[in-house]
Amino acid sequence: MKWITNRKLQIPQYISKDLKKLAVILLAAAVLSFGLERLIAVIFYGNDAFFLGRYLGVFVVLELAALFVCFREIVAKKVEIAVLVIILSVGTLYAAALPSSCGVSWDDEWHYYYPMLLSHILKPGITEAEMYYMNNFPQTALERKNYDRESQQETYQEIDGLYQPEKAALADRTWPRYRNLCYLPAAFGLWLGRLLHLPYHMTFMLGRWFNLLFYAVLVYLAIRKLKSGKLLAAVIALIPFTLFMAASYSYDPWITAWFLYGFCCFFGELQRPEKKMTTMESLCMIFAFFIGAGPKLLYIPLLLVTLFLPKEKYANPRQRKIILVVLALVFVVACVKLLLLFTVPDAGGIQDTRGGENIDAFGQISYIFSHPWEYTKTLLGFLADYVSLKSAVHYFSYLHYFTNLEPTVFSSLMVVTLAVVTFTDKSECDLGVKMLPRIACYVLSFGVLCLVATSMYVAFTDVGSDTIKGCQYRYIAPIYFPVLYSLGSFRIVNWVRQKCKIVNRIKREYYNGIVLAICAFVSIHAVWVYAINQY
Repeated sequence: MKWITNRKLQIPQYISKDLKKLAVILLAAAVLSFGLERLIAVIFYGNDAFFLGRYLGVFVVLELAALFVCFREIVAKKVEIAVLVIILSVGTLYAAALPSSCGVSWDDEWHYYYPMLLSHILKPGITEAEMYYMNNFPQTALERKNYDRESQQETYQEIDGLYQPEKAALADRTWPRYRNLCYLPAAFGLWLGRLLHLPYHMTFMLGRWFNLLFYAVLVYLAIRKLKSGKLLAAVIALIPFTLFMAASYSYDPWITAWFLYGFCCFFGELQRPEKKMTTMESLCMIFAFFIGAGPKLLYIPLLLVTLFLPKEKYANPRQRKIILVVLALVFVVACVKLLLLFTVPDAGGIQDTRGGENIDAFGQISYIFSHPWEYTKTLLGFLADYVSLKSAVHYFSYLHYFTNLEPTVFSSLMVVTLAVVTFTDKSECDLGVKMLPRIACYVLSFGVLCLVATSMYVAFTDVGSDTIKGCQYRYIAPIYFPVLYSLGSFRIVNWVRQKCKIVNRIKREYYNGIVLAICAFVSIHAVWVYAINQY
């Protein structure tokens, strides 16, 4: 302790310079944004009054543009830092500019309800303001009631007026469990907002922002694990619908980020064939897959990819046996829980009553086993369309109620960008990833898609139907990285580089900067057109 108290905190000079530069950029962007917001309002919005959402949009654009120029070396060499900044900047714009209301993203009324209950774990009690969000979301979802400034202001005043903690109704405590751990980041934000005595509509926004913060930090830690493929992981993390869900009440960012972390650990180890993997690194990888599958256990088969790590990666045979035993125990526990959901009516249930009156989960299971060939044709036909290129714009930029159930304008640009990065973001490190792990990723990912589609056929589709309903495009997100990373080859890319000399002249800072700028642009454009313009 004496050594700690006597030692002065020393910040390296280069970090100190970067911090000063960052402070100047943020201050300049904050000041310039006021003038630009007024100029835009005069030219395009009929001299409209000052609007905070428009100001934040301008600020994020100026901030990111300045950071890309002034911190080119970081963009080139430390993609994870650039991604962290983009996620927090654009995601904060989403969290603040979207209406402080449910009815914006997929089932966000329920994904708000559970963290709200968890946030009261120390002192149970639900106010009328908190229940307001559960009961009034259809008006936002279907009528876009809370998008214009007038109705938004009226709604916020009503919510803040209903927030009276002293009149809170008692409620049973909801304890964190394996399946609802995904709601802890948002729950902490709601708890902190109440602790700070914020108006409740701002507390609601803070809950969304902490969901975003958790996603951003975990993505940063995941990309750090890679020697190659960092930009591919970055683009996947910045896919508009993924970023949109991270800034909303949802468990999707939890699943996506943890599985990205797990696969980055896996491929990162393969990219370093000479390095021995420690026991802690192995356990962290297994933990990432296990904890990520909590909200949706159908993804647990992806954990089996860790079996394809070469024996040479382990320090000794004893370490490998220990890791394999832990892996087996985790997998069996998760599979037992999943099996109970499908076979025991009282184990949690898989039937979704929103599918209609003709839904009979156990009758559907019976149909599948009695008509295996018919169901196989239905499943494969559905998946062929589900993952086709024509559907790509939907599972990249389909932002549900936020974009009126349509893809964003620049969805195709995002598809092209990701395709280019998939085949060009390669280096010599990828040579350590052999064919067997790649094939394993394809097989396991296909198996998971079959499970997900089958679960919606059972839970959400009429018995014996020749189609599958309710299988949303967001369910593909956890398998983006392993599937796309396994495509392409460094040998092919290197051959192209030798033949096309111009490729060799493209500096990494420009390559990374252009790709990241496109990702940021698509999301900023979406929030500007579909939210800010609505005000």
